[in-house]
Amino acid sequence: MSEVTDLTQDTDVEETERDALERQAVQLGIKFHPNIGTDKLREKVSQALNSDGSDDDEEDVVVTVTPKVQKPVSRDDALALIRVRITCMNPNKKEWEGEVFTVGNSRIGTVRKMVPFEVEYHVPRIMLNMIRNRQYQTFVQKKLPNGDKYKEGKLVREFAIEELAPLTPKELNDLRQRQAMASGSND
Repeated sequence: MSEVTDLTQDTDVEETERDALERQAVQLGIKFHPNIGTDKLREKVSQALNSDGSDDDEEDVVVTVTPKVQKPVSRDDALALIRVRITCMNPNKKEWEGEVFTVGNSRIGTVRKMVPFEVEYHVPRIMLNMIRNRQYQTFVQKKLPNGDKYKEGKLVREFAIEELAPLTPKELNDLRQRQAMASGSND
């Protein structure tokens, strides 16, 4: 199954300002259509703030919101390998030995990897974030007040992830030697 996720979680300045304007308009009792433009809403809020009975030569009040600035995630951070053991909790996949995951965005491109279940394995951080957020639908039986039973859908985390400590330099060297012996070369 193939999944694509976006690595960036940038805070959109216009959306944050719009939310603040909408809250302020509601507090001031300003009626506005949900599809009103941000500029028009800003103008209405500004007019309402300036028309408090004193039409003196006051400066226009402008609502400004400073959003949290999130440091952009670098390509190296997104592709950094994290050592994990992943357990699939989805009963429909109990026979699966692993799954092929695909993630990507405009910054890093596409990353595709077969991730085995129940094994220590290194996964790129961007892929691990996507796996953490995956859910599957299951159905649970509920009872109505009259005693009738019905099934209700419920979303549940699909994977249990055990994040392991990174390999030590000695473990890395041992792994390098085992891989070299397995491939038949004497490095």
